[in-house]
Amino acid sequence: MQEFLEEFYPEEVRKVRRTLFTLDISSLQNIISGKNWLKLQQEFETQQNPISKIFLIWPHPSNQEWVLTNFGNQETYYISSISETGETITNEAGVEIAHVSELPHLNNQLQDPQTICKLLLSDPQTGRQSPQGTLLGFIDLMSRLDLRKVNLERLKRPDLSQFEFDFTTVHQELEILHRFFREIQSSSTLLSEDTIQTVSQYLSEFYQITVKIKVFNLSGENPKEQHAELLQDISDFHRKVRSTLEPIIAYLRSTQINKFQDEFYKSQTEFTNFLHEATTKKETFDAESEAGQQKLKQLILEYENQLAEIPISNYQKVFKNQAEGHKGAAKGWFIGTICLVVLSVILYVWTAHDLGKHLGSTEIKWYVLVPPVFTKGFLISVFYMLLSRSIKNYTAEKHLEVVNRHRQNALATFEAFAKAAGENRDTRDQVLLASTSAIFDANQSGYLSGKASRQDSSNLIQQMFRSVIPDKNN
Repeated sequence: MQEFLEEFYPEEVRKVRRTLFTLDISSLQNIISGKNWLKLQQEFETQQNPISKIFLIWPHPSNQEWVLTNFGNQETYYISSISETGETITNEAGVEIAHVSELPHLNNQLQDPQTICKLLLSDPQTGRQSPQGTLLGFIDLMSRLDLRKVNLERLKRPDLSQFEFDFTTVHQELEILHRFFREIQSSSTLLSEDTIQTVSQYLSEFYQITVKIKVFNLSGENPKEQHAELLQDISDFHRKVRSTLEPIIAYLRSTQINKFQDEFYKSQTEFTNFLHEATTKKETFDAESEAGQQKLKQLILEYENQLAEIPISNYQKVFKNQAEGHKGAAKGWFIGTICLVVLSVILYVWTAHDLGKHLGSTEIKWYVLVPPVFTKGFLISVFYMLLSRSIKNYTAEKHLEVVNRHRQNALATFEAFAKAAGENRDTRDQVLLASTSAIFDANQSGYLSGKASRQDSSNLIQQMFRSVIPDKNN
């Protein structure tokens, strides 16, 4: 275990450790081997050093030393029944005991994904074994390996494709495992402690494989052989891990389906209770008076009117915004038209005055008048064209403003007309159809020429509504 501590703590920290309390070694071994974590929490609480439910324990193969990290309280303990001289520690009665001393918490070390991978995997060289502990402890440590930061596209190593040393052939396998691990991380609380422990070890191996891909280069000895071995390792790892993860994924998805089914059954039960309550109230109203029955019908009708209005009235703002936009554009074109009119008048007066001066000359020749007349005529025609286009754009924008305002008003007044229909469902359906026609018909505004051909109002939208609303004559 000393080798294990050397990985994370300097020598001065390992030597200066104050014993907080002692535990019976036989009882502690039974607790850890039996994974009785509640009992372990009680032992620490008895010693006035309570630990949360979020902790992991790294045992030494000798079963005489342990490192316990409490993620909940951010505390780390070193538990050992071996003294500095290598002898077994006993109390005055000769019973073997273990000293519990506190170490600095692994806050900084846990920021490094490589360190997290080390902690999740065993290492015979340092005596570090795979951790044991609570489900929440494994989830906490595993969640620190943020797979969202793994750039899958970069794992293809396109920079090596020209040398045929890229990893495109195994990229799909890495994507599948990445997706599996992320799905398990998002629902890890539904799994058992042993399952999460297995997944966390595989996740560490997966992360180490991504690191190997990132650092792979052609400068080492025999890169072709190294590349082939890494590809084979990835394929073997994919087959091994996928066979283990697929049943877990299937279980999680079935759990989600069961969850949705439970929610559906709950909603169905609530609806059944609501329907039963409504039926009971209806019977009560029938028994009490005809007025109560009419009131219930009115409530049902209002509810149906709301259902009919909700998908329509929400779009009032759409037409309102369109109308305001066209109104602003029409205002701009109107101001432009006024400016063009003023400029046209000024141009006309200037042209007439200039031509008058030429015509007043007694020695004027016809070929002298041609250039100024042609130039001024061209300018007048350009201004006429601009003025004509400005007027057309203004009328078009005003037309669109009026049409969209008409549609907005049709939607805004639908609820009032639907309520006015009362119990007459035929009238209410006709109001809905009329509102649809008011929106999707090619309405006249007075701004465009009346000679324009009117489009067929029986468009697809209206045909859809007519198909939904049954024919009352059938």
